[in-house]
Amino acid sequence: MPDPAQVQIILGSLLGGARIEGRGGERRLRVDAAVERAGYVLWKYERLAALSDRAPIAHGERIGFCTIAHPLFDDLAALFPVRRRAILRLLTPLGLAVWLTDVGRLELRPEVFVPLAGPLAA
Repeated sequence: MPDPAQVQIILGSLLGGARIEGRGGERRLRVDAAVERAGYVLWKYERLAALSDRAPIAHGERIGFCTIAHPLFDDLAALFPVRRRAILRLLTPLGLAVWLTDVGRLELRPEVFVPLAGPLAA
């Protein structure tokens, strides 16, 4: 099962540019962006790697990846797009940041979401 941070990245991505593909029992998440946003796509992939089938691939002017099929995507497919308000109520600051980054309203700074190491971490 995805952890809470992964769920927030998935929700924020779905409100932004990602989509769910496939039929029931085979649904997966597709993350896709312009190659100029490759660093951001890689950040998402690193956090969703446990759910992903392979690393991001560039196709022309786009770069993206898919997750493996997972029951979570069946559940979420039933909510999108008609239950958008319900999704908004599930967002935490991380999910909101991903959504706003997807739509170009802010630039996500990955170092903010990475745990600190060293003397400042204590």
